[in-house]
Amino acid sequence: MPLAGQRVVVAGGSSGIGLASAQCLAAAGAELVLVARSAERLARAAQSIDHEVMVRSCDLADAVAAKALFDDLGAFDHLVIAAGGSPAWGAFLDLDPERLNEAFRAKFWVQFHAARYGVPHLRADGSITFLGGGASRAALPGTAGLAAVNGAITAMARTMARELAPIRVNVLSPGFVDTPAYLAMPADARAALYQRMARAALTGRVGRAEELAQAVLFLVTNNFTTGAVLDVDGGRRLVSVDDHT
Repeated sequence: MPLAGQRVVVAGGSSGIGLASAQCLAAAGAELVLVARSAERLARAAQSIDHEVMVRSCDLADAVAAKALFDDLGAFDHLVIAAGGSPAWGAFLDLDPERLNEAFRAKFWVQFHAARYGVPHLRADGSITFLGGGASRAALPGTAGLAAVNGAITAMARTMARELAPIRVNVLSPGFVDTPAYLAMPADARAALYQRMARAALTGRVGRAEELAQAVLFLVTNNFTTGAVLDVDGGRRLVSVDDHT
């Protein structure tokens, strides 16, 4: 088991890709600490993992709370930051600056604070894996806000890989993935969205959280990978901008 005896903190590990990653890391032997805002969702997440898991409720958008959390947790080996939040959709000229600001608060600042206050407690040759997004890797109309947030994370992470070496820093860049984030949509609208995104991928389907989790495991365990942006998007970034966007 490649992660036996290693402690992994998964921020945003209560649902979606974060939870799938936690399950995958646990199966590889990791001692898990799951961090998210909702204590109720964390409890449900822990029950879905066949290993003992520590859960900590914290709003990582709050710098003071984030620092206190990591100071309390102490030493660990790897940090996976899968926190998402509410994205700011829409064409650039239609973007609400306040909504974009909230998107930065809920994703960029959460990921920044987790890394900033987690690093002092991270093993000297450990790793940080950020969860970015495919919108920053392709010019897709209607995703300027998503591209801005995820692009900021990607650019920051690549510089961090140089500054923090030998700590490894990588970014997982997913395409469209079937997660509970879309369950709030009406069923017919959700089905239409999935069909459109499936047609826009070279694989002919949307992604599954478990597939992204396998990529997270690779980035955490491969000791020769750093400064990488790993696209797991079904080839969507290779498809021309068209009516599928």
